[in-house]
Amino acid sequence: MEDVFLSESVNGDTIFVTPLSNLFYRQAGGQGLGGSEGYFICCSSDKRPDAGIEILAKAASVEAAERIFYALVAQGRYLEKAAA
Repeated sequence: MEDVFLSESVNGDTIFVTPLSNLFYRQAGGQGLGGSEGYFICCSSDKRPDAGIEILAKAASVEAAERIFYALVAQGRYLEKAAA
């Protein structure tokens, strides 16, 4: 599995892509996602970093994870501009 880490701060949250270890997968509440294999698109609150992370999506390939990541970041940027 390719080591990938993408991260962007958008609208008060940090969206990121990373593989997860089995332990971290379980701690992040990754039930029903088919296990820890693959790439995870996650979110954490910039305002509440102690709240942990939320798994938003799972992708089987790095290319799919990048597509999901960039779509979420673009949508977040759009919403930031619309709110300004």
